[in-house]
Amino acid sequence: MKSINYYLGLWAGKLAVAAFTLKGDPNCDRPGILARRFDENFIADADKPQLVLLISGTNGKSSVTNIINSMYKKIGIKTACNEAGNNTFAGEAWTMLKANSIFGKAKVDAIVMEADELFSRITFPQIRPDCMIITNLGRDSMFKNGNPEIPYSSLQDAIRKLPETKLFLNADDPLSCFLGENNKRIYYGVAAIDAKGPKTQSRDFTVCPRCAGIPRYRYVNYRHIGQFYCPDCGLSSPVPDYLCTRYDSDKMSVKEENCEYEYPVISDTIYTIYNETSIIAYFRTMGYSPEKISEMLNDIKLPKIREEIIEADGIKIIRRAMKGQNAYAASTVLEALSETDGSKEVILMLDEIPDETGLETICWIWDTNFELLNDPNIKKIIVSGKRHLDHRLRLLEAGIDPDKLVDVEDDEEICPHLIKDVQNIFVLYDIMALKRSRAVCENIIKEIKAEQ
Repeated sequence: MKSINYYLGLWAGKLAVAAFTLKGDPNCDRPGILARRFDENFIADADKPQLVLLISGTNGKSSVTNIINSMYKKIGIKTACNEAGNNTFAGEAWTMLKANSIFGKAKVDAIVMEADELFSRITFPQIRPDCMIITNLGRDSMFKNGNPEIPYSSLQDAIRKLPETKLFLNADDPLSCFLGENNKRIYYGVAAIDAKGPKTQSRDFTVCPRCAGIPRYRYVNYRHIGQFYCPDCGLSSPVPDYLCTRYDSDKMSVKEENCEYEYPVISDTIYTIYNETSIIAYFRTMGYSPEKISEMLNDIKLPKIREEIIEADGIKIIRRAMKGQNAYAASTVLEALSETDGSKEVILMLDEIPDETGLETICWIWDTNFELLNDPNIKKIIVSGKRHLDHRLRLLEAGIDPDKLVDVEDDEEICPHLIKDVQNIFVLYDIMALKRSRAVCENIIKEIKAEQ
């Protein structure tokens, strides 16, 4: 029997959801805060459907969550999901509000929830997931997790309280692959790829976790993600149960046991290939056939808050999220850009100051491998925003030719500086600058069409 506080939180939260929806803000997670004010254990007390899937990790959890949710919807499975990425206490409680009826009973078939790894030791045991996908671990913003040992410790504590939870782990991530030693673990990975560009300088795995020796790699696909071994104690990466053996812009092949199957590719960036391999591993383990999974993946796109590709007069305009304050993620996006063929222009819209205090740290830009932009195929780089001078200095330090570097404070000044006689225009933006990036892309398309 649930407490009266739970029902008060449920009803108050649902009324708040309705109110925010009417105001045009259906993804606001403040109703979750309200529900927890009445019942601080609201997440634990909420009724759960037959399947609860959590997706966590430093990078990629929003994409994986949205893709799996879209795939379930495609086959008629009713879900509750925090699609907008609100992944802490408020967002998790908000998702539970969506999952429950006014009578406090689960009204969906499954919960597909992105969950922040930093708070996992508190919230994961309350959520009690049946399955969990961990994408990867690595350094994050100094305002958040900082050193990857912090989220690792939290996840390890959480998982030890969840021995029945089935884990889907990245075999190529030495920082997360050893989580859940007492759980059922399914591993996914990607075979060695022949990258076209240089690798990033960021490395988060330099010491063997067992003996403190110096690990070596059989191969690295990006950052510290790859198959490693320790010559001193013999510790090595797990063997993947599901291994992406090859991929191109249309198809990827995933090997399991002695069979290999082809699937459509959502995006051919290496980090998205890892994300998609985790999704395939999850659905195969849940009993879906390769044919069914391929059908579910057809026409699935990355969420537009992460990536959008528009073509105008033969020019690809690629709008892609590049997390500010996170050198680990930002360098990976730059690496993917460097491996794109053809001539390019790059627009950087980073470090939108988050609040009226104007306080932030810019040390992350010196850890980010902007040297990857020192590429003859890049014809112009335009930096926009309040920190444009900081980024200009960093790019000059990276060896960028000052003749092809433009910095502006106002986004309206971007388009007049574009060459537009290129094959690709990349708009790389901080998540906080989502609306700005969309407006710039619209202006670029208008100018291209006007010149036709």
